[in-house]
Amino acid sequence: MTYSTLKNSLVDFKDKREFGISHVFVEVKCDSTGEHIYRGQTSIANSNERELIFKEKYGMGVMFHTYPGVLEKEDVILRDMAPYETSFRRARAAFKISPSTCQRMLQYAREYEERKYYEMYSGLQADPLKGEGSGCSAFAVSFLRIGGILGNFSNEWKQIIDVPKRFIGGPLTGKKVNILKIISRPFAKWSNSEPHIHLEAWDPEQMHRWVYKIFTQVQGGLYNGDYSAVIENQGDAKSVELDVSHLPTPTGSFWLI
Repeated sequence: MTYSTLKNSLVDFKDKREFGISHVFVEVKCDSTGEHIYRGQTSIANSNERELIFKEKYGMGVMFHTYPGVLEKEDVILRDMAPYETSFRRARAAFKISPSTCQRMLQYAREYEERKYYEMYSGLQADPLKGEGSGCSAFAVSFLRIGGILGNFSNEWKQIIDVPKRFIGGPLTGKKVNILKIISRPFAKWSNSEPHIHLEAWDPEQMHRWVYKIFTQVQGGLYNGDYSAVIENQGDAKSVELDVSHLPTPTGSFWLI
């Protein structure tokens, strides 16, 4: 998240929306009923992460902070994604699902909004199914979780790390951590033998890289994943669709609270 914010802060987005820490949206399209939604979870102020890192010196503490959140819907998402339609910065991971799983996802989206969990745009450790709010990537992945289609492929979307407390600034430690302290040691070996916070988080940039990797494998005839895959591209933007429509639809509550 820190490296992504730093890198994207140096990019000239021109007339495009800036995604400081990269971003993930959700699209659910149920052909059986004609229902079609877009959803996203973000903070009310797009500059919050940069300000905490560069001005408030939160360092990696920014990953554990909770911001006022907002639920993004069709008008905002379609407007903001349009300039990226053919850009290499855009990637699409799609899943062909059963009609019953699609309806379950729509119901989940309704309940998430009704419970107002979107009002908390939470740090990377937050679990939306526990009512803790969510970051954008955890929100997107939660649709796969409640749909029962989160397979082994998703392991490549994760960052699992024991974050040293010496790199964490802000309320958790009461410290100020300069960004230079972190980027000056990009290949340092961190150990959980020192004071740390264990973190397992969904990384938008790793999700992006996964799509491009699978696209290349399918294109070259080297793909051997668990589910059949179809690829598509619009200019430099890549899309991968996995067929998981045979998987059973889970039942019961979405919530772990």
